Amino acid sequence: MSIKKYDTIRKLDEELVLIIEDFLLLSPLSWSKETMNSFLKNADNKNPNLPEIEYPKVDYTQKINRLTTYIKKLGKDNHPAIEFLRDTAKSYYDAYRILQGVGTKDVTEFSKHLYGSPRDTLPGYGRNNVKVAQYFLRVVEDYRFTLNEEPMIYPDGRFKKLLQKRVEESIDPSTDPINITVDDTISARAAAGSNYVKIRKGESFSKNDLEQLFHHEVMVHTLTYVNGRKQPLLKTLGYNAPRTTATQEGLAVFAEYITLSIELVRLKRIAQRIIAIDMAENGADFIDLFKFFKEHGQNNEESYYSSMRIFRGGKPEGGIVFYKDNVYLRGLIEVGSFFKHAMHRGFIHDIALIFCGKLTTKDVMLLKPLAEEGKIIDPAYMPDWAKNNSGLAAHLAINDLTERFKII
Repeated sequence: MSIKKYDTIRKLDEELVLIIEDFLLLSPLSWSKETMNSFLKNADNKNPNLPEIEYPKVDYTQKINRLTTYIKKLGKDNHPAIEFLRDTAKSYYDAYRILQGVGTKDVTEFSKHLYGSPRDTLPGYGRNNVKVAQYFLRVVEDYRFTLNEEPMIYPDGRFKKLLQKRVEESIDPSTDPINITVDDTISARAAAGSNYVKIRKGESFSKNDLEQLFHHEVMVHTLTYVNGRKQPLLKTLGYNAPRTTATQEGLAVFAEYITLSIELVRLKRIAQRIIAIDMAENGADFIDLFKFFKEHGQNNEESYYSSMRIFRGGKPEGGIVFYKDNVYLRGLIEVGSFFKHAMHRGFIHDIALIFCGKLTTKDVMLLKPLAEEGKIIDPAYMPDWAKNNSGLAAHLAINDLTERFKII
């Protein structure tokens, strides 16, 4: 490949970074803390009022137009890097259409295109997402005697310090500082960025939460940001393209699983959110989902947040669905299959490649030729479990064995 071609790719990559470097999707769609407090005051009434939502008026037309022009500029060039940039730009286009269309059906249309629907069939499984979620809940029920939640012993300030210590033991603070902050605006219990992890203010945390958030938020989400921004050719690998969400969340949940930091209660919630999206598709409103989550063991605040996630960008009365929570189970299955494929075929280096930035599993195959040429460099950081190929292979092999043979 000529030096001129790579210069062109580098310039196109830089152009896309300039368009999307200030991109935020979830924050503009989320509801205020005041909205939650107002709703929860009357949440235990037989007929609670729907929350009242107003979204900021922001015009994203310029971003949408710039992305449209950029995609046209790429044309039909099938070079792996160009294909990667084109698919990435298209996913940002969809995301900006969501932001432009808050409160309208555009949120449903474009988030469904990005994240899929509970009624989509999982490749190779013959079942759709909601069927898999329902099956998974039945499986979890078989282990119901272990469904005890750990005591919440760490207030947010103490938890922040403990997590900061764990981070600095694994990622060099002198070259790649990552700050743990307490934030009262996020809807999730934690949220990761390129150089930070936010934890929700007022939350209490368990010992297991420390392990779970470390492996999920830090050693997958933030780690892939850091690795991606060190890439010499495609800096876009250091930005969280919306189309990578399923793989990135699947990888993060797999990390919890392989490190024994996941809990059945959490797995139940992941499955329940898919069922709740299906309910919203079929006309359920915010209160319907709030009651659904409460009936399945969540407290008022957790039920509020779980319901809000599905109506972000929409209206509490329903009719508009935000589909992001549809990706977690699909992503987990996808990533597990990816690791098995890499092990079975002897593509061990693929495991490192998936940590070199924000990619999908298909991107790993697409960009392998660039890695072989040294244009995609190995990740600066990897989780310990992913570096231990033999241990990971043994785990996957035992998993295959116990799935195939049932003695009891």
